[in-house]
Amino acid sequence: MSSKKLFVLALDGVPFTLLQKLIKTGKMPNLARLAETFHFAQMDSVIPPVSSVAWASFMTGKLPHEHGIWGFVERDPGTMDWYVPRADKLRATTLWEHLSRQNRRVFVMNVPLTTPPRKINGISIGGFLETNLDNATYPPEIAFLLKARGYRIDADTELAKKDLTRFFKHLVDVFEKRVETMWYFWQRESWDFFMLHIMETDRLNHFFWEFAMSDNPMYAPQFYTFYEKIDGFIGQLWNKIKDTHSLLLLSDHGFITLKKEVYLNRWFVEQGYLKFTKAVPETLKDIHPHSKAYSLYPGRIYVNLNGREKMGSVQPGKEYEHLLQHLSDQLLQWKDDDGITQIIKKVERVPTIFKKEK
Repeated sequence: MSSKKLFVLALDGVPFTLLQKLIKTGKMPNLARLAETFHFAQMDSVIPPVSSVAWASFMTGKLPHEHGIWGFVERDPGTMDWYVPRADKLRATTLWEHLSRQNRRVFVMNVPLTTPPRKINGISIGGFLETNLDNATYPPEIAFLLKARGYRIDADTELAKKDLTRFFKHLVDVFEKRVETMWYFWQRESWDFFMLHIMETDRLNHFFWEFAMSDNPMYAPQFYTFYEKIDGFIGQLWNKIKDTHSLLLLSDHGFITLKKEVYLNRWFVEQGYLKFTKAVPETLKDIHPHSKAYSLYPGRIYVNLNGREKMGSVQPGKEYEHLLQHLSDQLLQWKDDDGITQIIKKVERVPTIFKKEK
């Protein structure tokens, strides 16, 4: 695999441990052969380990405090407005932009956080969280071609709440249409860099994971059938590209069975750190000025800091440092209803996290 051309296959939300299991049980023989012949290893995701943050780090080579993406939602501390960060909030140059500057031909399909699309020397087709193809492509005229082929950016997850069997069939259709469309573009020219992101694995895991892990007779077979389809595609892909391209297969984060969810803002209210100006708060602007801290998904804690937050009440310096330490101590002492199980295993400050990463 010494080629200077590269194909990147991204399987969203797929844990290394699951692939190991599927290889061991014979459900992914094509991946098994690649894993035995080449390099197959577990890696850590970024913090926070969610799709928008992880793919931003992959495409820029930067950590969150450098590229500016921290989650699916963000707030403007000066106004306390919240928004969904998109590619125009990405404070770094992407891999495909660097390659374009070197006159390399690049193709990028369905990668999260790539809309609005940036100009590249090739084609960019956006992914999650975009919903409108008209806003998702560079060059813009590619959208018309995709619509004509019945291409979808993402599966309709609302269907999963109504009928899982229908949703599974829909998911397979979206995946197959994505692969079919990918091959159409693949054969148009010899691309220097080609990336295909599969969101369907993440969608499958969100709605079928617990059924698969508990061997549910109705839905577990569908879960494994989908991964067998993924493996079939991997085999087909490798046979077609091995003479011209290297293959990089990766994921952005893993998956695990959920025991319970905790709502940090509710805990902050109970502990007196967070107050609201309304009985039923609707936005971040409803946070009371006397509040000390609040949280945004996933697990991000913000101090209501004077001079940064619009209604900041905590003074920088000793008060700020004391509050951070007190919050950390209390969170680590938080126990589940059994009075034994520790809910929060680790609390870290941003500078400490990324100092370790470096």
